[in-house]
This record gives sequence, structure tokens and C-alpha cells, in this order.
Amino acid sequence: MLHRRWGACLLVVWSSVAFAGSDFDSKKAVARNTSSILPITTSSVRARKQFEHAMQNLEYVRSDAAVTDLRQAVKIDPRFAQAHILLSYLSKIPEEQRTSRTRAKQLASHVSRGEQLLIRWLAGVQEDNYVPAIAAMNDLLAKYPRDGRIAFVAGMWLVGQERYAQATVVLERAVKLTPDYPAALNELAYAYAFSGNFEAAFAAMKRYIALQPDQPNPYDSYGEILRLAGKFDAALEQYRMSIRVDPSFGSELGVADTLAVMGNEQEGRDEYQRAAALVANETERVEYELQSAATWIREDNHKHACKALGEVAKHAHTAGLGRLEAESHRVLAVYEKDYKSAMKQLQAAQAALEHGHEMSLTEKTEEQARLLRVKAVRSAEAQSFEVASEAVKQLESMTQRSRSQVVHYSYEASTGALLLAQGKYAETISHLEEDAENPLTIRLLWKAYSMTGATAQAEQIGAKLVNLNVPTAEQAVVVPRFRASLVSQAKQP
Repeated sequence: MLHRRWGACLLVVWSSVAFAGSDFDSKKAVARNTSSILPITTSSVRARKQFEHAMQNLEYVRSDAAVTDLRQAVKIDPRFAQAHILLSYLSKIPEEQRTSRTRAKQLASHVSRGEQLLIRWLAGVQEDNYVPAIAAMNDLLAKYPRDGRIAFVAGMWLVGQERYAQATVVLERAVKLTPDYPAALNELAYAYAFSGNFEAAFAAMKRYIALQPDQPNPYDSYGEILRLAGKFDAALEQYRMSIRVDPSFGSELGVADTLAVMGNEQEGRDEYQRAAALVANETERVEYELQSAATWIREDNHKHACKALGEVAKHAHTAGLGRLEAESHRVLAVYEKDYKSAMKQLQAAQAALEHGHEMSLTEKTEEQARLLRVKAVRSAEAQSFEVASEAVKQLESMTQRSRSQVVHYSYEASTGALLLAQGKYAETISHLEEDAENPLTIRLLWKAYSMTGATAQAEQIGAKLVNLNVPTAEQAVVVPRFRASLVSQAKQP
């Protein structure tokens, strides 16, 4: 279920850290009694048990229940730093994210060195402070080389950063340390799938299901990976199996995503509506509405797409979800055929970011980078090179201050788009290849390869784009049109 929610990939990274509880004195701050595993420091037996229950829920990818458990844990023990930092990541409420993160940092000096590294890492990646955050992650791995759960967490983070080869190495290590480790197998399957190694992904998924046949998420995850591979009917079968195992789990979203990607847009909208009725917070509800709005884009129904995305933006604004409000306008800026209309949507998106809504620095920085990217690409395509160049310069400046992958990819894609529009085809390729997972960039890269006579590369990247089955708005804008254009070309004499 995790990887359908773009941008939330680290929200469940601690899902398998269901640490076994050793006895400890409730009158003292205590930790696990082995130096080979990350300690858990708390002064309360009850808080520790609540924390462990949260971790079990996360292992089963029941994040709402885990958040409830973590809230209870920090209520019992307000000085429970590890619970605070995990709550800051799992919560869908921006203010709670900030207050929990702040509290964890305040308490860091009172916990073990390992927990301090965890806090520095997870707080840093929320605060666009990637260099010390990544250093802390590496130190954590070095300090606990035999802690498979730490390896799992690091692998999950790498998947979220689209570093699939590195993630595979780390997650394979986690599985080697603990062969029957369900959550690690789940995420390893995703690393394989996003790398295009579906045979290995399917094998890992089958092992995962065999380990937890009575849980819904194995079927949900398998459904997602089958959809990525273009096996839509099999994907729907797995999602519906997940629903049968637990009707309250939320796999209706997977059904909706699959129907939408395979072209059954009205059925997809119906399923998105059912899925939204099951969620417990406004953030997920707005996210589902955004997914549903993208179905109108796939149908190229401009009127309904604009109306739906406008309603999503209003809902997000009312709910205080500035990043999602900005994203709604950004999607419209990508979709609008008219350049001036697109620029107006980007202005609205910028206003949403600057409105004062609660959001982490990382969220704000990365959404700003995405807005500049769209501005650069749309302006370059409209031959407004001065505007495009200024956006690229701003992104270049951002890369000097931030080590975010989103910022880096946005800069490279924007640079490549500008060079391509200027007819500098050979120069553009190396920049676009840096962001070869985004459908907007893949489309430009296909054109650059084609214009330089790199036929084999163009065919390869074109096949990748045709078979890109991710339920994102960018996919909705690019892939159906690209498929249609190839069909049209094939019919020409």
C-alpha cells in the first residue's frame, strides 16, 4: 500500500521495528539490553507496550492505528523521544508533525546515542537538512550492522529517494539477517519492481504472502506490483482479496488506481469515492480526491478536470493543507494547454505555499522546486526562454542549499527542457537522464533521443513510457497521449 502515496514513502519506514520487549525497570529510562539492536528509551512499561503495539500495526501497514498508539505512548510518557519522532513522521496533521518533531529534538540529549542518530536523521529529512540527516543514517547503519530492522529502514528511505540499486543492496542485507522478515520482503519487492525486475519482485511478494496470509497488506502490495507490471486483472484480483481479508483496510484505493490506469475512468472515480469514505483524516481524503481528478485528465475532459482540481484546491485550503493545495494548481499548470492559463495556475500554487499553512521545510522546499520545474518546462515549450532561464537559475541556487533529490531532479529536468527547446539536443540528454523516472521528463528524453538519431535508446525509453502504470497526475497528462501518438504513427503509410 505504501508506494501509492507519493511523498509518503518514509512515513511507514519503521513499519517492521516491532521490537521484542525485554524486562526493564519502569522507574528508570531503559533500553533493550543488547548493544546490537537500537535501544528504546522510556520510563514507562505501559508506554513501551503501546509503542510496540504501534510498531506491530506499522508492520502490518496500519498507519492510522499506529498513530493512535504513538499518541497514547507519548501521553503516558511525554519524554518518550523515539515515539515522538516516529509520530512526527506518521501523522497526517502538519501541526502535530512539527510539535512532535520539536519535542523529539528537545529530548534527544536524554536518550541513547543510537536514538539520537535516529532523531537527527528523521528530523533532518523533514527540515531539508539532508547532509547531516544522511550522515546520521549512515552512522546508524554502522553502529548496528546486525540490526536488520535498521537496514530495512535505510532501504525504505533509499527507495523513497529513487535509489533503487542501493535500496536493493540494503534490503537484501536485511532479509539475509532475518530471512522470514515480512516487512523487509515487502519493501524489497518494491525495490525490485521499481527497477523493472518483476520476476524477483513477484518471488518476494509470494514469500511475503506466505508469511502473512491472514493480513490484507500482502495482497494489497502484490496488487500494486502487478499493476506496475501491467497485469491489471491479476492486480484487481489481489486488491479484492485484500478487501475480503479486511474490508476496513482501504484497498479500494488500489482498485481505483488500477481501474484508472487501465482506462476505466468512471469506475475508477466510483472506487475513489468509496475509498475516501473509509479514511480517517482530511489529508488522505484530499489525496484521494486529487487521484480521482486525474481521471478526467486521462479522458482529456478539460472542463471536468479543471472543475475537479479546483474543488480539490479549495478543500485543501479549507483543511489547511497548503502543499496539497499547491499541488492541485501545479497539476492544472501541467495540464492546461494554454501557456498563460498555466502561468496563472502556478501563481495560485505559489500563493498557496506562501499563505502560512503549516508544513515542513522539506515539503515547502520540494514543492517550490516542482513549481519552478513546471514553470521552466512550460516556458521553454512556449519559447519564453527568459522566463525559463530564470526558473532554472532559481533551481540551480536551490541545489546549492538543499541536497533533496526532488530539488536535484527538478533542476536537471528543467535544464534539459530548456536546452531541448533551444534545439541543443545532444546537450540536453545527460540532464534529462538524471530524472528518467518522471513521465514528463521521459517524454522529453524520448524526443531528444529521436532528434539525435539514438533510435535504440528512443525505442527503449518510449517502451518504458508506454508501460508506465503509476496512478499519478503526471502519468495521466503524458502517457495516454503518448500511447495515442504511437498508434497514430503506426497507422501512417
